[in-house]
Amino acid sequence: MIAKELNGLGIILQEKNFALAKKVLKKDEKIQKHNHPTANILFTVVKGEILVSINEDEKHLLTSGSVLNFDGDNFISAIAKDDTEVLVTLINK
Repeated sequence: MIAKELNGLGIILQEKNFALAKKVLKKDEKIQKHNHPTANILFTVVKGEILVSINEDEKHLLTSGSVLNFDGDNFISAIAKDDTEVLVTLINK
């Protein structure tokens, strides 16, 4: 098989140089403050709207189609402003 369909939540693909995670949040659900110091991050909003905080002081209101890129040394937290789906790509440094 050439292609593989990826489903589920959490880490849906783990490769040597990167991992892909899918998160589904209900309105007002939070992502607690954390970081990924060994990775560069692509935080892609597939559906909905989410307010992302980087290091608690930089704010980004992201909507469907938005991609936020940041160094995983920084801390992220977020709150879903609507029912939201995101894909998080962690690229090894």
